[in-house]
Amino acid sequence: RIALASQAAADFGATWERMASTSWRHYESLLGLAGDPVEWLDRYQLSDTPEPGPPGHREGELDFARYMDRIADLMPRSQPMAEGTHPWPGKHVRRGAGLTFNIASLSHLLVNDFLTEGGKIVRREFGSPSELAELPEKTLIHATGYGARALFRDETIVPVRGQIAWLIPQPEARYAVMYRGLYLLARRDGIVVQSLGKGEMEGYGETDVRPDRAAAEAWVKTASELFATMRV
Repeated sequence: RIALASQAAADFGATWERMASTSWRHYESLLGLAGDPVEWLDRYQLSDTPEPGPPGHREGELDFARYMDRIADLMPRSQPMAEGTHPWPGKHVRRGAGLTFNIASLSHLLVNDFLTEGGKIVRREFGSPSELAELPEKTLIHATGYGARALFRDETIVPVRGQIAWLIPQPEARYAVMYRGLYLLARRDGIVVQSLGKGEMEGYGETDVRPDRAAAEAWVKTASELFATMRV
């Protein structure tokens, strides 16, 4: 959701591809390090019915720019699994794989590397862009996210609300599952439970950051019902 297709510059797709490929090569270099800051995990897509084919445009959905086909060769393509080769009887399953971040160990690694190279961390609030001129550094990396809307008075920035529920970690669960708009990802520090039911419009334009306990409990209930059907 980086831009609307109608508003993206003609050459932006190529720029995005270079950025994505550079990022991919860097994170691949972190594979195998202590703490597993980055690792490969299998990802399973489950459905109750056979694949309906490519998804169409949903009513009310914006036409976001899409560039994933430019880097399709970076990851193995998902493959259908025959009945009896997976533990979810009656479900139609595809298996793929992808890189996964373990946020706690990755953050620890990046901060330690930064400090080792002589970096310093200073906490400071900025109320206006003019205050940035007070910094002695010649180069600034602006990564304020939604905060840029207020800081730079940029009304084009749209909030996208996200909520994650966490279950306690299970070392034996080393995979991700997508089912009925639900996404479960087993990280080293806990199991992520998140809704993707609205696709790219999930949380779009929502400013309320308060946790929704009822939604989290509904997600966990769906996950519980799914895993109750598994063959042991």
